Amino acid sequence: MTTATPIALASEEAWRFALWAEVLAPLIRLHDREPDQPLIDALLDADFPAVIGVLTEGREDASVTLSFARVLSGLPRPVPEAVLDELATDYTDAYLTHGFRAAPTGSVWMTEDHLERQEPMFAVRDFYAHYGLSVPDWRLRSEDHIVHELQFVTHLLGVGTLTALQDAAFFLDHHLLPWVPDYCVKIAANARHPFLAGVALVTRTLLLALRDDVARATGIAPDILPHAWTTEGARAARQAEADEDRPFVPGLAASW
Repeated sequence: MTTATPIALASEEAWRFALWAEVLAPLIRLHDREPDQPLIDALLDADFPAVIGVLTEGREDASVTLSFARVLSGLPRPVPEAVLDELATDYTDAYLTHGFRAAPTGSVWMTEDHLERQEPMFAVRDFYAHYGLSVPDWRLRSEDHIVHELQFVTHLLGVGTLTALQDAAFFLDHHLLPWVPDYCVKIAANARHPFLAGVALVTRTLLLALRDDVARATGIAPDILPHAWTTEGARAARQAEADEDRPFVPGLAASW
């Protein structure tokens, strides 16, 4: 974490990151609990897809915002109870019961044994404490839950200093981007209703777009924690090391 004297952001940059904080707020709500009628009404009334479209304009993955807009506009108003029940079931499987075999917490993705409340959780706890923040009950929802991590990024964006933005770059690279994009892809692939799939893909696109904006404002290029923290990456790293140490045997490997 940076400790330099805080430097205020230029007005244009401060405005853009304030917009980012406003966009992340409803996104956090979408990950926090199942969607209901007031939330869907609010997203439609605020034309949420159009707002996020401003922040993702020109990106190759910006088409997900159009897809999400179609899903939202295709929902009848009021949304039938059966559809709300379907959305709630999707949410439960994604965030509460591990029904999609994808945990919404960093430790499960970033440790080889896929366990809850491991070193990544304590690392983000220290980061929060540096800013005088803490979660209300880490046993109920751990510090490395996607909701808490998104809330912390939103807090950093709202501070309005270069120092906080530099910390946001580090936090994104070491605590959100190593696992959240993969989590979102898996949720999108398993969701029964296109609404949750859209939320997941929009989240992935927004976080990658945000990191690019942070890079432009701070000059800190993305340096995402190596995928070797995950089981698949660790296995690949170990295999690569074993291959380097293994003597060449004709016929078992290429000789050039």
